[in-house]
Amino acid sequence: MIVFSNRRLGPAAELLVSREVARAMLAAMVEAARPRAAGRWEHELVRWLEGAAAGATTTLRAVDVAEIAWTPDHFESQRRFLLEAVEEAEGGSEHARPLGLWKRMIEAHPRDSVQFGRRWSAHTSA
Repeated sequence: MIVFSNRRLGPAAELLVSREVARAMLAAMVEAARPRAAGRWEHELVRWLEGAAAGATTTLRAVDVAEIAWTPDHFESQRRFLLEAVEEAEGGSEHARPLGLWKRMIEAHPRDSVQFGRRWSAHTSA
């Protein structure tokens, strides 16, 4: 099982899904985001999502919104890019409900929790 979460919102904002569902959700987001990725951050996000999708079949235990390397100056446009990818992935997906729940966690991510110089975290079993 894999937890999708937003630790800034607390444990009430967690979604537990099977590895297969997590992999499918993340792969669908990659497919939605990849063609629209233009800037460096967007390409890095796609690679991060790909890493999470690959890890979902082996050691990944959690995907947290706070792990994304948001930047303070571009937070709103970055969040919009990710939300659009989730929305596109939702369309016609058999996993629309869990994608929608994770989308709400992304929408609720507090801007004031974004740190300058945040780096992309590797997907590990931690």
